[in-house]
Amino acid sequence: MIAPDFKEEYREFLDAVKINLTTQMRSQNRIATGFAVNTLRIVANDKLDAELRGVGYFKYLQTGVGAQPKKIGKRFINFLKEWIKAKRIEPRPNEKIKQLAFRIAQSIVYKGTAIKRGQKGISISQAIKDEKPEFLKEVGAKMRIDFVKGLKIKLK
Repeated sequence: MIAPDFKEEYREFLDAVKINLTTQMRSQNRIATGFAVNTLRIVANDKLDAELRGVGYFKYLQTGVGAQPKKIGKRFINFLKEWIKAKRIEPRPNEKIKQLAFRIAQSIVYKGTAIKRGQKGISISQAIKDEKPEFLKEVGAKMRIDFVKGLKIKLK
């Protein structure tokens, strides 16, 4: 029996999730330059059926960053540098982007981001939930499930 191939359905599903996230960001006025949305891409190859990828700080558009008295790490600074470049924020005269990122990080560590202070963020899980019924319908249209002498899934 040939194993079902759902690569096209995976890609279509992830494309629908991507559109859903873009719509959420637009409705929440979270698109300034469009950089975060433009980095969302579907990657598929021989080893991977399909995966939705984006800029590293994308997850913080969902969760925010809370105020915490902890050290500011290099990874956090690098995400902020990406964000600063995307927003085209100019450092003060004689200030480097890394220094500006550190100042912003200090503020976040002290106050948290707006999402952590109660502002609504995007919901990746809601985007998946919204698009799942159509995905299951498309996958279900390609297969038949029999239960005679055990559960069997066959291509239609």
